[in-house]
Amino acid sequence: MGDAAGLKQQGNELFKAGNFVKAVELYSKAERADPRDPVYPSNLSAALYETGDYAGCVDAVLRSWDLLKDKDDAKPDLIRRLSMRLARSLCHGVRAGTITQDVLTKHKEDIMLLQEAAAECPTSAATGGEHAHVWEDWETVKLEIDDYAQKADTCLDKLSRLPLFCKPLDHAKEFFSMGHDQVIDLVHGWGPQDAYPLYLDRLPADQLSEVAFLFGGVGDGRHVLGTLSGLYEAYKKLPEAKRANCRAHLTLLDIHDGTMARNLCLLMLLDQLNRATDPIDRAEINATLMYMFCGAVMPSYCYDRQAHYTLVRLMAVIDTLRTRLTEHPPGQLAWLHVVSDTIPAVVAILDFWAKTTKSTRKMLAAHECLNPSEDPSMFDVSSIPGANPDFQKVINQNISAEREMFKQVLLNMPEEQLLKLPLPGAPEQGSLSAKRAFVREFADELADDFMKSFGGGRIPMYEESWYRIMKVFLPPPALCNRHPGFDESFSKDRKLEPIPPALERKIMKHVEAEWKANISLFDFNYAHPRYYPDGDGFPNLKLNVFEIVSAMDTFNRRNERESKKSVGVGKDGKKLLAWQVCDAFFGEAAAALKGLESCITLELICGGLSEELAKIHFKGDLTRPKDFPRKYTRMWLSNVPDYTHGPMNMILYVVPNLQEHPQAAVASNCLLNTGAWTNDAEFVHTYTLLLPDEVPRYLGCPIRVCQPVMGVLVLGSQPLPRPLSELATRDELTTWLTRTLFNTFLSGFSGTRPTQIRLPHNLVAFFGLLMYLHRVGFPGHWLSDFLARVLNGRMVSDVVPYRKKYPIPVTDRHRRTKARQVRTDPWLVEFESIIATAYYAIPFPVAGALPADFSRASQDIVVWEVRVQPPADFWHHPCMQYSTPDEPRTHLLFYRPDLVSYRKAIDEIEKIFEGDPSPAPGTFFVLTAQEHVQYDESIRFRLSKRRVDRMRNEKWNMVAYRNDSGQQASRPVPIQNWAMVGARSQ
Repeated sequence: MGDAAGLKQQGNELFKAGNFVKAVELYSKAERADPRDPVYPSNLSAALYETGDYAGCVDAVLRSWDLLKDKDDAKPDLIRRLSMRLARSLCHGVRAGTITQDVLTKHKEDIMLLQEAAAECPTSAATGGEHAHVWEDWETVKLEIDDYAQKADTCLDKLSRLPLFCKPLDHAKEFFSMGHDQVIDLVHGWGPQDAYPLYLDRLPADQLSEVAFLFGGVGDGRHVLGTLSGLYEAYKKLPEAKRANCRAHLTLLDIHDGTMARNLCLLMLLDQLNRATDPIDRAEINATLMYMFCGAVMPSYCYDRQAHYTLVRLMAVIDTLRTRLTEHPPGQLAWLHVVSDTIPAVVAILDFWAKTTKSTRKMLAAHECLNPSEDPSMFDVSSIPGANPDFQKVINQNISAEREMFKQVLLNMPEEQLLKLPLPGAPEQGSLSAKRAFVREFADELADDFMKSFGGGRIPMYEESWYRIMKVFLPPPALCNRHPGFDESFSKDRKLEPIPPALERKIMKHVEAEWKANISLFDFNYAHPRYYPDGDGFPNLKLNVFEIVSAMDTFNRRNERESKKSVGVGKDGKKLLAWQVCDAFFGEAAAALKGLESCITLELICGGLSEELAKIHFKGDLTRPKDFPRKYTRMWLSNVPDYTHGPMNMILYVVPNLQEHPQAAVASNCLLNTGAWTNDAEFVHTYTLLLPDEVPRYLGCPIRVCQPVMGVLVLGSQPLPRPLSELATRDELTTWLTRTLFNTFLSGFSGTRPTQIRLPHNLVAFFGLLMYLHRVGFPGHWLSDFLARVLNGRMVSDVVPYRKKYPIPVTDRHRRTKARQVRTDPWLVEFESIIATAYYAIPFPVAGALPADFSRASQDIVVWEVRVQPPADFWHHPCMQYSTPDEPRTHLLFYRPDLVSYRKAIDEIEKIFEGDPSPAPGTFFVLTAQEHVQYDESIRFRLSKRRVDRMRNEKWNMVAYRNDSGQQASRPVPIQNWAMVGARSQ
């Protein structure tokens, strides 16, 4: 017994220190040392409860009660504590699914006896009320047990369809038709500089048959083709038995319908390349692939419906796809599957392309082949507003050093080289001394010219100098005779001879008459009068298309030892042409597709990355075949996380779709705001409010590679839940959740491109974080207690939101103020919609914390639509000087106009949060999530029907605003003008 008392004392010390896992070990030993004393299982039950082991807690409570129930001297306080702990554990265990109906049936009598005994114990009114309250909570949970089993999946499905991001004021999507990355083969890593090989031969049979890659967003599809080639290369090296077992699935996902349609056309052309045998047919298909993939315009024989080879032409491919996709069921290739709810969006853009004609002359006018160095911002990074000073300094030092290097090379060039070197503006037949004098006089200007052509170590390759004049790629040799003047002009260009103006005019006349605009670079926005009053817009094609060619060329040489040195040069030592590079790149991808067609599936999904993966994870992807994968071996996100809350969103909505083995990984890079960051730690902290080494403790996710600013961010997977000993303490978790919540309520400022940082998560995403943290392993009562504090309408905290310009400095994590009471009531109505939607799937009890007027029925939450108009000063507001409507910044304010000034509420929202009693609770609220926003047309949002009925009697209004500047984005809309879109939550 002495041993038991000593063990108990040690356990008490650990319990008080928050080391509940170790306390469990010591209390267990104490109970084993003295199994007749009810105190020891009681102590154990308290520690088990704190670790989230609710089933173990119930067992320990009932063991203690079994020893107590026949004792005349049993302490009433102990009985009450056991009773309340039992009720709470039952609530949490049933909600979490760790306590089953069988357990309840087995212990039904003891549960009832302990509850009754505790109720009969003398107690204060406060204690008695608390006891009654926790058992009322249990009665609620008990009545809903069957509903949890029957409705949880439906609730998760509905939750997965709620919007995770604040919407931009303008819902038009940016169309990134041509990419910038080096080609990635996910079998070998994240590109030529970031090896991260997937060893297929080391995968066990069950994993080899479930190899799955996701590209989100897929962009121009280059990484799909690279991965196909790399996968086939690895597949051929497998032993025959393993090849027979190998199956691969590639999911191509993008939010833009035009992107999906372009990729679909690309895949169809590759299929046609595999079917073609005639050399001219193959040349035409390769030309079509090249011009569609990276050209502004294309020859008519690549575009028109009439063809030497019937299905070669882009328009023929478009027509074929329109026909096949509208059949019932859709006619699809054996290895290709367009998800059914993606088909309408893809067919719509295909129809648009088929019916739209664009001027070749205007297309060429919109196109200019730039070097990166021809962008002024590349020469003076200090001109970028908001760029990190250290980043600016390094870049500008590098640029200055490179310019000086070119200057010295010119000034000290050997005589023979100088005589041969063409110098713009120099005397054509000048002597060596004259040329030297010219170089000395214009050294700075010449150095700048050379920087434009050769800056960054680049060498003009392929037909680049000719392209800058003609703005088209040279076709394959078999087709050159269809283009008068091409051979002659290119021959002169290669010899550094000027192209005669008459010949140049002849070629341009031919191109304008016989070539067509690359229609696959257009989407609906180019025909919309909102953006182009005449309805005839053209994309901004000021880019270096030879970067695309060079990326393909680099990939083609990935297995060469000196691949960097040989890029742009053929085996004969001569410069390659773009068609040769494209022929090799697309040819290898087509061969891979043919070689893998019996064991591969390519799936196309049009939708948001986080939203679609949430549907897949929660089995809400009802239009996908059931045998399609829900978890992936490798995922490449490009820089999509730049737009979707960075690694926080990746961990919550992407990593759960990773397979659980050491080689599984998801990666992304940063392109939107590279110059904004001081270092990688600041990057991770801004999005997660955590340091990189803290991420596993809070979010249960391992960071495999943490170089997001200039390299890649790679996240891995591991089994969940994690042991509590690996996770943050309760105090640490509460502080971090409070910071995250307050920064969701009140936002900082994004800045302008190219240093714009987007943190668009709304309260739906925050609630998703709570759900995710339960899966990580944090005890349910930690999360439910935190949520209860929020739902109370007021919280006492010393945490302050970050209200300055992003990024959020790492030092901000320590910033505190004097503890004060803040208001959460302005955001509670949104929690009603979220909780009612997810109610039966929430893994911890919430009913006891819900305000009295909250709905719990998902069918009560419906979508409402209002027609809106922007205020008169919308485009003249000072905010529009440094922001645009495409930033995800929309919040909605709902208010009683008889009691609340909407302008004052918006302007003073931070003051209200900090405790200002006016406007009073219940007279206004804010929604951070919207279903749809178009500032000059309509807004859709979710609210309870019953709540709206009450609001209608009080004549409420709605107004939209930006959550950073407070700019009003719509005129107030009275409630009588709201229309219900659906009779049930969608």
